[in-house]
Amino acid sequence: MKKILLIAVLASAVLFASEDANATKVLKPTQMKTMQSLEEAMETIQKGFLYNNENVVENGVKDLKKNLEDIDSFMIKNDEDKNFNAPVYAATETAAITTLGDEILKAYKSEEKDKALTLYGQAFQRCIACHKIIRKW
Repeated sequence: MKKILLIAVLASAVLFASEDANATKVLKPTQMKTMQSLEEAMETIQKGFLYNNENVVENGVKDLKKNLEDIDSFMIKNDEDKNFNAPVYAATETAAITTLGDEILKAYKSEEKDKALTLYGQAFQRCIACHKIIRKW
């Protein structure tokens, strides 16, 4: 009886481990580092809003734009959709988020904080849209 329970536990562990491996197989370590840096930049911008600190917002936008320059981190194949063009999608999204970053900073500096927050939301939505397409959320 103990052997059957042990085999069942081991089989389920192997099954769950293989699902976990498949969930993260798309990202390379450099891509993961870039994505983490982008997340940190977005957090910094948000902290700048919460602390009402222009320098923090500016540093967040600077970090965001710097990490968006690594366009190779956005080149993720989508094997399910043969019409998906990863290089074009990556170029479009990085350019759009870079522009939104500039607009966030401009609005914040000109005391249009509601507009800056709206633009931040738009940038975040672009991030989420990419994750829905690429990561299949």
